[in-house]
Amino acid sequence: MIYILILLPVFTIAIALIIRTKLRERSNNAFSMERTGTVVKLQQEPPFAAVGETEPEFALDPVIKGASPYSILIVDDQPAIRMLLRELFEIEGITVYEAPHGRTAIEQVRKNRIDFILLDLKMPDMDGIEALKEIRTFDNNVKVAMITAYGDPDKLETAKRLGTLAFFTKPFDIEYVKSFVMSKLRPDEKEEGEYTR
Repeated sequence: MIYILILLPVFTIAIALIIRTKLRERSNNAFSMERTGTVVKLQQEPPFAAVGETEPEFALDPVIKGASPYSILIVDDQPAIRMLLRELFEIEGITVYEAPHGRTAIEQVRKNRIDFILLDLKMPDMDGIEALKEIRTFDNNVKVAMITAYGDPDKLETAKRLGTLAFFTKPFDIEYVKSFVMSKLRPDEKEEGEYTR
């Protein structure tokens, strides 16, 4: 437990630095920079063009097409978690799709062949249970694990009935999550140990 308390701030700082680097790389038209003396102001365009207009579409294509035949969908409203998990699985050659909310997750599963979904339980538009119910109406084979900050016993029971294989509580051990997912994607390479959190 003490190691978690020591490593958590270091991990958070590393994630913040990675996010800042990624944002700078991706800032083609989304950010404009205004330099006045030694002060640099970043001005971001608003997420919605005007009141009443719909949210811009989230890119449904993966950042990197993996060499592995497997694909994973990471559904979380926190960009830092999506980015961390994406990089973790891209190193393994897995094609990684992302979704910031349930509606986009459903679109991703309809559009792409997804082998495994890491699905956040609590999201703003629709929770993970609602998204999974919709996904199960057209795909009963995709493997699913839930990510949650807290567990409502009724929702967890519903998730189990919908075929959820595991629940990872935030903050989670990324190596454990990776080992679990890889063992489900590549059963022949399953590592020793039980995966029943």
